[in-house]
Amino acid sequence: MAMAGMIPPEIVEQVRHACDIVDVIGRYVTLKKAGAKYKALSPFNKEKTPSFFVDPAKQIFKCFSSGHGGDVFKFLMVHDNMTFPEAVRFLAQRAGIAIPESGPHDPQARSRREDLLAVYAGVAAWWQKLLHSDPAAQPARDYLKSREMDSALADEFGLGYAPEGWDTTLNWARKAGHSDETLELARLVATSESGRRFDFFRGRLMIPIHNEAGEVVAFSGRLLDPEAKAQKYVNSPETPIFSKSRILFGLHKTKRPIIEAGSAILCEGQIDLMRCWQKGIRNVVAPQGTAFTDYQARALKRLAQEVVICFDADTAGQNAAQRAIDVLLKEDVQVRIARIPAGEDPDSLLRKQPVEVFQKILDEAKDYTRHLLDVACAGEDITSPRGRGVVAHKMAQVIARIPNAVQRESFLLEVARRLQISRASLEEEVRKAEAVQRHAPAAREEEEGASEAESAALEPLQPDKSIEALVSLLLAHPELVASVSRRLHHDWIAQLEGAELLRQLLAAHADDAWESPSQFMEECDERTKNYLAGLLLTPPPEADGDDLEAFATTLMDKLERRFLQQRVRMLEEAVRSGLLSPEETMQHVQEIQAHRRRFPNLPP
Repeated sequence: MAMAGMIPPEIVEQVRHACDIVDVIGRYVTLKKAGAKYKALSPFNKEKTPSFFVDPAKQIFKCFSSGHGGDVFKFLMVHDNMTFPEAVRFLAQRAGIAIPESGPHDPQARSRREDLLAVYAGVAAWWQKLLHSDPAAQPARDYLKSREMDSALADEFGLGYAPEGWDTTLNWARKAGHSDETLELARLVATSESGRRFDFFRGRLMIPIHNEAGEVVAFSGRLLDPEAKAQKYVNSPETPIFSKSRILFGLHKTKRPIIEAGSAILCEGQIDLMRCWQKGIRNVVAPQGTAFTDYQARALKRLAQEVVICFDADTAGQNAAQRAIDVLLKEDVQVRIARIPAGEDPDSLLRKQPVEVFQKILDEAKDYTRHLLDVACAGEDITSPRGRGVVAHKMAQVIARIPNAVQRESFLLEVARRLQISRASLEEEVRKAEAVQRHAPAAREEEEGASEAESAALEPLQPDKSIEALVSLLLAHPELVASVSRRLHHDWIAQLEGAELLRQLLAAHADDAWESPSQFMEECDERTKNYLAGLLLTPPPEADGDDLEAFATTLMDKLERRFLQQRVRMLEEAVRSGLLSPEETMQHVQEIQAHRRRFPNLPP
């Protein structure tokens, strides 16, 4: 058997005997008694007939559809992609068994992973101590007080303070016995072009990020000086033990409450999660500063029957929610959407209102299909033929992605009733949507496993010129993102090539997932990577240094003007058709007048 790092063999056996395999696997799949054994549908493959068996007498499992089999450690290694030491540590923590460590800072006696875990644990503890005792950490303590986060909550999540100074953490870590190589591998230290090493995190409130076993594997640092021209959040870059697409923040604490509730509340940010925890709502997780991923969806599916998405009510939050819905649907997870009031998020709402108000919002969260239908109907006049057509088109795309036949049929009938259209006409729209989805390049790549070479051969991305200029400007000047996000309206770019790229860029900043243009590019599909590689090699659009914000405003004015020009033309055609009611005609005329006041020179 593989060695568990530096874990003594007797401890491995102690952990093995302390963890009943039926109990462990039963938390991931539904086991049914079958004689002296237990059976279940394979957790590794989709199947209709159970081929997965667990033998409690021998403490082993066997999956005949995938071929996997072994003991309790092997199950976690296959199911959760853990290494053997990770599986042992995970189960040891669950069983309350302490694992003695040897040679705490001897690189020769420890694996690379254990070196990283040791330095993260040490630095996290030191930063946590500084938060409580260092006079220089007063801004961090003041920030926590302003956010109504007491010391008990800070300790619960191990919050700390990374001191100012270019090498304060570096010097502490060296004295603690950690090598410069380990510090650089952990991305706690960076190296300048001149070869000088300096601290990666400086003068920030530090939020440690844990894996499922409760080990610190990364950090998120929150800026404390509101006047500083720097990113609000800086997150650890990826390392050999940290991949943000595979981590759900807080899951090491909230997994048990999620299992017990059978439901997971998906929030956008770390502060949202900590606030929920403080108020007694414990079955919560948050993506790790990036778009919600397939791996994270599978992790939640193992623990809960449903996910309640609780993202901000702004445009960025709703776009992120839609992406999360699409990912969860592929895993056939039940999804509900909590409607947060405009301008609020879980953190602000729980600070202003009794916890019962937020709990009521969660309890009344609608199935994602009803939520999307409500949003679509609110954005269009469904009393008009055009409005009904627009909503029918949008909902057909939703229906086409519903995997469950019963849910699909039920929602199709509901949409037809709501829009007062025939079932046959809506089914025709669904067939069109299915045809588009079958032939979409992204879907083909995902379903057929297209190679990177095939992806590279896709038609080049050719964004609208105004969108291209805006993307180029924001890549070079991320400080403009906040003002652009506030001003830019989704409808202005919805029909333009490159709109999704611009939305992704803005969402990365909104989700605190922005690190650098190159990192952003790496998370895009091959077609977009190819485009961005060229864009990043060319200078941003001409603009004087002092007029960058004005230049961004000019670009957005162009986008708004073009959208309103098309909107006015459509409204005027509807008025001239004579098919509108007097009330509809009046509404259209008033809207036309409002748009022409905004841009007096719009062509007729």
